[in-house]
Amino acid sequence: MRCIDMRLRPPIPEWTRGSTFKTAMWYPRRGGRFKGALSAWTESMDTLFAEMDAASVRYGVVMGRAASGDLGGVGNAAIVDTVTRWPERFVGFLGIDLEAIDASLEDAARHVHIPGIKGISIEPGSSRTPRLADDPALTPVYEHCVAWGLPVSISLSGLLSALAGHDLTWCSPIPVQRVAMRYPDLKIIVSHAAWPWTEQMTSIALICPNIYVSPDLYASTAHMPGARTFVDAANCFLEDRTLFGTAYPTRPVDECLRDFLDMGWDPAIVDKILYDNAARLFGLPL
Repeated sequence: MRCIDMRLRPPIPEWTRGSTFKTAMWYPRRGGRFKGALSAWTESMDTLFAEMDAASVRYGVVMGRAASGDLGGVGNAAIVDTVTRWPERFVGFLGIDLEAIDASLEDAARHVHIPGIKGISIEPGSSRTPRLADDPALTPVYEHCVAWGLPVSISLSGLLSALAGHDLTWCSPIPVQRVAMRYPDLKIIVSHAAWPWTEQMTSIALICPNIYVSPDLYASTAHMPGARTFVDAANCFLEDRTLFGTAYPTRPVDECLRDFLDMGWDPAIVDKILYDNAARLFGLPL
């Protein structure tokens, strides 16, 4: 078994010293099923690597967050340093600051051709100024992604919006459909899969062949409301465009894998979701 974890922010100082890691540990600090990973509490990369090995995680995707108000962020230089320092462990998505799009795209342009950089990340519904995914201000981001030949991750979830102080409106996947139809050659990954708009998200992915659904902890946590929708969609029609993720450090990667495997996926498609779909999307070894 091999896995590509689509949302794994390692405990490098740039993450742990800012508010981003504190946001990710929102669940663990409240107890319940979300205990947080030992490597996150101890801020140990060596422990993280051991946890990744135990869960057969071949690559972790360091998903950029450039600016999301109180949710925090990290500069792209830290992401480039991570994927360059540990190329056998991580690939990265550069974050775009939606409060300074032009300058942020100029910064990204200096890094997009570095090995290990596999995409661009935006979080429109949870940024300081919330936007829908089809906001005209985001047009340069999508056009640059098409020109660079890179997929874009659009992170959307009700929790992410709420933690940023915004309501559920801003994580609707319906605007993503309009983006996908406007840019048919653009590969779009919806990180957090617009939870809890699960039925709308999977229906839109059925219609738009350039949309990939990455529900991460919302389909790798036992008893998570809405998770069954992602499983049914993959088992029925979305097997080639569903991606595995954990949203580490919120939960340990091995616990996420355990819960994921117990969700009821068709055994014939598990390897696709865990590894193959992302590997094809990123040009990684199959």
